[in-house]
Amino acid sequence: MFARTVLGAIACLMINTTASAGAIIGGSTLLDASGLTQLESWLGKGQLTVSNLFTKTNGSNAQSFHRAADGKGATFTLLKVSIDQGASWETIGGYDPLSWDSSNSYHFNYSADRSAFVFNLSDKVKAAQRSDSQGQYQTYNNSYYGPTFGGGHDIYVDSTLSSGYSQGYSFGYVGSGYFGSSSIVDQSKQYTPLMVGALEVFSIAAYTPPAQQHVPEPASLALVGLALFAAIGSSKSKVRRRA
Repeated sequence: MFARTVLGAIACLMINTTASAGAIIGGSTLLDASGLTQLESWLGKGQLTVSNLFTKTNGSNAQSFHRAADGKGATFTLLKVSIDQGASWETIGGYDPLSWDSSNSYHFNYSADRSAFVFNLSDKVKAAQRSDSQGQYQTYNNSYYGPTFGGGHDIYVDSTLSSGYSQGYSFGYVGSGYFGSSSIVDQSKQYTPLMVGALEVFSIAAYTPPAQQHVPEPASLALVGLALFAAIGSSKSKVRRRA
């Protein structure tokens, strides 16, 4: 009986389910656990599993992006951008609740429930889709554009995926401006050229914990070992008494 109890304790230790911050599948140079936690907080749908659909490499262009991301459902897009010719960099991006496509047209949202947003992950600032008529422009889906948000465009990436601009229009409030420097709100810069150093796009799904949980800590293993040793000793004593 005692041995069975110890084995049960071992099993409980082995399936300990410590909370995690979601999962990033496929690797990333722009998103880590801290960044994912921030995106999860902004989206408000709990822990997420995000999977890398597209990473900009040498030779990538708008068609590469669309081949990888079109029709894949809701996505996070992250861009490493500079407004000072590479002297400093920040990570900005946007959440698109709909699939990207190559229709050469806008995705509009005329309802009051507008869930798209753009963000500066470096500054931890989010700009939600506006509630007025300007906010109805969610994304622009052009086969010769990279990921492009809003009617301004709030974030635009060109066909080479190496440059673009930010110009506030559909996200935040009037005059909110741009997303590439020390603040997401900069009313003095309505049109801001961007150098794009890196670009990644992630699909989004609810987080599913891995089947194999973490290995017990050394201290826990030591306690289990002592208990198991005692159980074995007790079993041997019972055998000797019966003999």
